[in-house]
Amino acid sequence: MTLHAYKYHLVTIAIVAVIFINGLPSYSQEKRDLDVITTATPNGDTLRAADEGPIRSALGQPKVDLNTYALSVVGMVNSPLVLTWEEIKTLPVAYSDTTIMYCVEGWAVWGNWKGFLVKDLLETASVQKKGEHVKFTCLDGYTTSLPIKYLKKYNVMLAYEVNGKPLKDYDGFPLRLIAFGKYGYKWAKGVSKLEVISSAKKGFWEVRGYPDRADVPLEWRKHFEGDKAKKLKY
Repeated sequence: MTLHAYKYHLVTIAIVAVIFINGLPSYSQEKRDLDVITTATPNGDTLRAADEGPIRSALGQPKVDLNTYALSVVGMVNSPLVLTWEEIKTLPVAYSDTTIMYCVEGWAVWGNWKGFLVKDLLETASVQKKGEHVKFTCLDGYTTSLPIKYLKKYNVMLAYEVNGKPLKDYDGFPLRLIAFGKYGYKWAKGVSKLEVISSAKKGFWEVRGYPDRADVPLEWRKHFEGDKAKKLKY
């Protein structure tokens, strides 16, 4: 383990410990335009755009060939899907409001994302009755999972653009999960497979002690989103 990775590990362990001590609140969606979101951080800095913020990747940044890339939807579905990049770009387009990603290290970035809704894919694949969660697998082997109720209620999307620009490798190219109100380790990068499963499956960071729910503390969200920031409920 490198010195940088070691320090990163110690910081995140400390933050997780605080989360466990104080409890995990949950929130409802209050995504708003940037002009009503403060960009002043608690220490007086300015909140950076997602495409200009810090770069974090647990397993590296794989090279992607869009000619061979495919996105699959498998598991507890009646109609499994395998979509090429060309087919992905024909899906109904979705745009996010300004959405903030919060990292367990203590920093945050904002972004306006373009892509498609996860719930649209799930509807096309026809989720079976016992399917309640989706496990997301990335090109580098990274995994995490989220409840389908959350994915549907909060219009969670897979994005291929941020702030009017195509995603770069370090932004999560070709597809990044945009998980409103969740810590950054739920914002999976380079997603290549969605597997519908019956119960939550701990992913890369969750098996290392990170909370599976991954809700951002309400007080932190309120600093940027205002007093209307509420608990996620699903």
